[in-house]
Amino acid sequence: AINNSKKKKKKLTAECCGYPISIFFIVVNEFCERFSYYGMRAVLVLYFRYFLLWDDDLATSIYHAFVALCYLTPILGAIIADSWLGKFKTIIYLSIVYAIGQVTMAVSTIHDITDANRDGTPDNFTFHMNTPKFKSVSLTLDLKSGVFLLSLIYFCSFCKYFEFDFIFIFSVFILILFAIKNRFRHRGSRYPKREHWMDWADEKYDKLLIAQIKMVLKVLFLYIPLPMFWMLFDQKGSRWTLQATTMSGDFGAFILQPDQVQTVNPILILTLVPIMDRLIFPLIQKCGLNFSPLKRMTVGMLFAAMAFVAAALVQIEIDKTLPNFPSSSESQLKVVNIYNKTLNVTISPNKYLLIYSFESSADYMTLDHQDITVSLNTNPVITKAFSLIKGGRQTLIIPSNPTLMYLVSVHQSKMFVNGWTADLNITNLDSIEPSATSNYTLVSHGKRDFVLRHGEQWCEFSRKFGFGASYTFLIPSTCESKTEVEDMKPNSVHMALQIPQYFLITTGEVMFSVTGLQFSYSQAPKKQAGWLCTNAVGNIIVLIVAELGKLPKQWAEYVLFASLLVAVSIIFSIMAYFYTYIDPAEIEAQIRKEQGLEPEEKEKETLEMEEKDEGQKNDQEVKKKQDIRFVKIRLCWNMLIYTL
Repeated sequence: AINNSKKKKKKLTAECCGYPISIFFIVVNEFCERFSYYGMRAVLVLYFRYFLLWDDDLATSIYHAFVALCYLTPILGAIIADSWLGKFKTIIYLSIVYAIGQVTMAVSTIHDITDANRDGTPDNFTFHMNTPKFKSVSLTLDLKSGVFLLSLIYFCSFCKYFEFDFIFIFSVFILILFAIKNRFRHRGSRYPKREHWMDWADEKYDKLLIAQIKMVLKVLFLYIPLPMFWMLFDQKGSRWTLQATTMSGDFGAFILQPDQVQTVNPILILTLVPIMDRLIFPLIQKCGLNFSPLKRMTVGMLFAAMAFVAAALVQIEIDKTLPNFPSSSESQLKVVNIYNKTLNVTISPNKYLLIYSFESSADYMTLDHQDITVSLNTNPVITKAFSLIKGGRQTLIIPSNPTLMYLVSVHQSKMFVNGWTADLNITNLDSIEPSATSNYTLVSHGKRDFVLRHGEQWCEFSRKFGFGASYTFLIPSTCESKTEVEDMKPNSVHMALQIPQYFLITTGEVMFSVTGLQFSYSQAPKKQAGWLCTNAVGNIIVLIVAELGKLPKQWAEYVLFASLLVAVSIIFSIMAYFYTYIDPAEIEAQIRKEQGLEPEEKEKETLEMEEKDEGQKNDQEVKKKQDIRFVKIRLCWNMLIYTL
């Protein structure tokens, strides 16, 4: 029986290259999970914005709510794993939930691609994906779902190599509550004071556990200002991505999509981590400057603030080129005349337009009332009432039969208006009835060719499309004389202008995040849940600001975030000045030495400690370096996956 037990234990702890075999399965599973997560997160705000048709603020709020939950739920997962299911079952069961969510998102994009007019019914099931932006969203969601499902099957195949242990972390919270309760019961001058309020728990709990909780609480107190950094940092996946949708990604040799510009961050991480580690920090040290971890974190926060100032400057340039969109209480209207005569158009109460045949009004007119009456100087006069959409743009189409005039909502795409007396077929579009319009169709950036056909009659034309532009093509009875109406000008501010803000935020991340993890490991080893919470709280703050702030200009919001982070970094620097660094290993060793040892054993322990003191110090230094190296390698590993 003993031999069988030993064999079983040996089997469970099988190693390869000096590491347990389970490590390799975990690495593969994490690669697939990170690929899935980063791939989905990169396009998530675009999925909200363009597939679910949410506005920028709602898309930003839900995005940051999702990210916040991503950093909070691991704590729940740890509780489930340690006190109920165990690590392996927890990973398997929650991964199944994860995979279901990924597949659901991927499938939902297919329906929206086939539903061009957004009426809830697919237009056809043989579809063409004309926009790279939507293609990248859909393909990324499909690919990440497949990769994650494969990783789940792979992980399940090697369950025999995993060992489980159960830790009841609720005892920590019970201990803290007991210390508070005991301190409250013994308030008053007749009771002797304790060095720390947690010492009121030593009547019931182990001193080593109390000392460890003291370390954690000390670091958690220092964590209080840290969510403000994440409040800014995680907006590169929301506000900055939405900012990129209003910019041009034409780099000549290649076209960069709004979600792809985020890859600048992981590429810079992979570049800056070794530069900082091997060059910048050693040079600062050689100059005799004490650039402690907490000072590095403060500087990192200031870099993040500068990144948002840079983003604000870019936004100001973008705002100069954007159309003057209506506010939530206004409407905008343009009139297109495909009637065979010039028309005088009167829009109540006091708008008068002269529009030639197969022409449009010069620009969108802004109206502060929703209900309008349109009159045409035909014989007899035609009058018709319309109700406009608040906060949106619409085009009034006057067809060959003016009594049938109608409204069309404007999108960032192209639309054809058929002026022929028969059905018109256009490349990649359904047939258009006489005097009717096609749905707004999304096309990719660059030159596109179109063939217009009716029976034996046909013609073709080409047009180069820019990012963010919207066009209406008026097709008369002979398409050679078509009229083009530019509803929205193409984006003219280049995405390259975002590179400085990405460089600044990434520099801040290297100084703040990498150093912060190193500091956490050195001051409260194995107690890292608090670090995840700072990220979650930061995203919750963004959610609140996005929903309640409602600043009229986006650049003003960027400046607000930058100002808040500067103020918080000053507070953090003051807290860091009064912080005293500790050596957790030394404190724990001292407590173990004082606990449960007989006098003779104490003397023996003292002699052994004196003999091995130098060796232990070296071992501790090696372990610290290994922990720091592990943090950097894991970050670079994640960034490599993010880039992919």
